[in-house]
Amino acid sequence: MAQAGQFVTQDGCRLNYWLRGEGPLIALTPGGREAGEAVASLADALAEKTTVLTWDRRNAGGSDLFFGDELSEAELWAEDLADLIMHLGRGPAWLAGGSAGCRTSVISALRRPETARGLILWSASGGEYACQFLGFSYHVPYIMAAQGGGMAAVAGTPFFADRIAANPANRDRLLSIDPEEFVATMKRWNRAFYYNPGETLTGAPDEALKTISIPTLIFEGNDDVHAPEVARRMAELIPGNSFLPSPWSNEDWLDKFTGRKGGSVFDLYPLLAPAILDFVARAEVP
Repeated sequence: MAQAGQFVTQDGCRLNYWLRGEGPLIALTPGGREAGEAVASLADALAEKTTVLTWDRRNAGGSDLFFGDELSEAELWAEDLADLIMHLGRGPAWLAGGSAGCRTSVISALRRPETARGLILWSASGGEYACQFLGFSYHVPYIMAAQGGGMAAVAGTPFFADRIAANPANRDRLLSIDPEEFVATMKRWNRAFYYNPGETLTGAPDEALKTISIPTLIFEGNDDVHAPEVARRMAELIPGNSFLPSPWSNEDWLDKFTGRKGGSVFDLYPLLAPAILDFVARAEVP
């Protein structure tokens, strides 16, 4: 049974989190802007031998809508994750995640190395197509909604309607934002997804990846958004990492991502658990 809690960030954003299991702490971050418990099946599998933290990032799940004014969204998530680990007094932690969770984990380890014991990464996103796809998906529909109908139109989009349903106070927060400021924020966050040949992993410069010295496990990607060459190049850049093939096929991923079969890509995540637990157990041996 997961133990629920709430944490307030330095800028006043309330985040929901859950802890389960006992052992070394793994901070697990899902992809997209999905709720933390979207990866509950993987968290349950890992909790057999570790303590697992799942959390609703700002603008995800039932946490507050809170945009900030300087950092990219991934940088905000990275700072929030480090602060949450410090708040729990359980760090440093293994930072684990796929896609957006992968980016958040790496950026957090780079910005706040004192809170990172190691990295466990899969579905690494980078390259021209992934940057275009993700930058559009995360930002453009909401820019267009704000420009066409103001913040009421933004609140009516499926994504933000879900955030309001999960946390009704988010409606007032969203409607209080000036539409032009909201659009400016979305455009600024979108710039983090502009393709940069010096960033194999979107949002993390290659030169920074070379400085990572903590134990790192990387699973190969196998789809258009998480291309295999991205993970392979990361494995070349990060010293002393362990590199493993993806435990699911491209067909498996497409079935879930496109809706050809029911469920979500997160249903595949428990396939990662045996290799993760083995990696952490070997690294934790004194």
